[in-house]
Formats: sequence, C-alpha cells, structure tokens
Amino acid sequence: MPELPEVEIVKQSLKKKIKDKVIQKVLVKNRNLRFKINSKFKKHLNKKIIKKIDRFSKYLILTFEDKSGFIIHLGMSGTIHLCNINKKKFLQIQVFIILQFYQRNIIMLKFILIK
Repeated sequence: MPELPEVEIVKQSLKKKIKDKVIQKVLVKNRNLRFKINSKFKKHLNKKIIKKIDRFSKYLILTFEDKSGFIIHLGMSGTIHLCNINKKKFLQIQVFIILQFYQRNIIMLKFILIK
C-alpha cells in the first residue's frame, strides 16, 4: 500500500500533468471493482476540465470546473501511469480505467473506486 509521501508525490505529478486539462475520452476496461462502476461513469467524466487536485490522507481528489469530483484510492496495489498514447507498450499494463487528454497524454488508473 502506498504511504503518504508516495501519494503526495503522485498528487504533485498529476498537478503538473493534468491540471486544467480536458478529459477527451474515458475508457472503462473493467467495471467490476470493489463496487461495480455505474454505466453513467464515462458520461460524468467526459469533457470535464480538471481544476484542482488534492489529497486527503491517502485519497486523491480531482475537482472539476463544475465543482463535481472524482476520488481515487490506490488500495493495496493500485497504480497511476501517466504516459503518451503513442507508447503502445504501456497499453499492455492491466488497467481498469483510461482517461485521455487533448495532448495525446493518457492517465491509466488501476485503483479502488470509492462509491
């Protein structure tokens, strides 16, 4: 399980890479996490602008321009990969959700979804 310093580093990295970016595409590769991902999940995130990235304890909180949010907890073995979509080798990593941004950067998430 990631410790607080690692979660803080992830938060800082996300701030540098995805703050003020528009989520262009959401791909859910596995809906069966601890809680089944709602069918409206993709619609909720699509075209949202990430305005703020915070951390509360070991939770990462993405806040959008409309004040809605997305909470991530990495759990025991969760990971976040920031990479360029052109690097196909990263697409072989087992992931649950992929968020794609305008600049062809993607964020791949393997985590516990908090309901």
